[in-house]
Amino acid sequence: MAILLTGGTGKTSTHLAKLLQDANIPFLLTSRKGQAGAPSGMEAVKFDWDDASTYEAPFQHKFPNGETIKAVYLIGPQSHNASPLMISFVGIAIKHGVKRVVMLTGSETERNGGIHSGSVWQHLEDSGVEYCVLRATWFMENLTQWQHLGSIKNEGKIYSACGDGKVPFVSVADIAAVAFYALTVEKLPSTDYRVLGPELLTHDQLAEKLSKGLGRKIENVKLTKEESAERWSEVNHAPEPLAQFMAKLESLTADKREERTNSVVEKVTGRPPMTFDAFVQENKSVWG
Repeated sequence: MAILLTGGTGKTSTHLAKLLQDANIPFLLTSRKGQAGAPSGMEAVKFDWDDASTYEAPFQHKFPNGETIKAVYLIGPQSHNASPLMISFVGIAIKHGVKRVVMLTGSETERNGGIHSGSVWQHLEDSGVEYCVLRATWFMENLTQWQHLGSIKNEGKIYSACGDGKVPFVSVADIAAVAFYALTVEKLPSTDYRVLGPELLTHDQLAEKLSKGLGRKIENVKLTKEESAERWSEVNHAPEPLAQFMAKLESLTADKREERTNSVVEKVTGRPPMTFDAFVQENKSVWG
């Protein structure tokens, strides 16, 4: 059995690929650049969510020992209209013999409703395929790799419309570990896991912990939803629909929609999830 990882060069897929590699489990990454976009020592195939003609390509890949893809790690595109594309691809995957799909989505996703990929979740349920939906909260790595890196490093500031909402920030390493279990366990009852970190933190508390860990003042700047959408567009160069979507997620956080904890990571992996203090110590050099 081989495993296909969509979002192959993204945060969670690269961690997951290393876990599969260490376990000697065959896998294939997807990338818009094909093999040129793959980490050293890993195979990838050209795949573009905006080009349906590439959806068949992963299933035409020749594995060294004749394995075929039986499981898919599914991460949709950063688009406000991702669900139809994902549903189309899932249909193709099942046609090619895929028996299990593990989908990463946001913590507020509900089957056939809410935001994110609810209709994809419902499609997985209706298709009869084994599935697991990983409903993850905000990533710690957003502070080192995405919207907050430049402002922390160059301005000593975090900008968001999350207000005083508390978040159980989670590391992508912990998400990847839960995904590894869901993809490789012998029998997977179709289910969902909310993948959360170990502590509830406001963005003010993040700034305090960063200040302590980095030895310099980090300030949290509270934006309105409209100001956040503008920043997403102008500073992070997000397309307008994505900018509005991300600002909406932040406003939901301000409304305390992320204020929850659980023990999923520890129950599944046998170890507690990473704390934010530990994350800061591991990544101090990234912020300079």
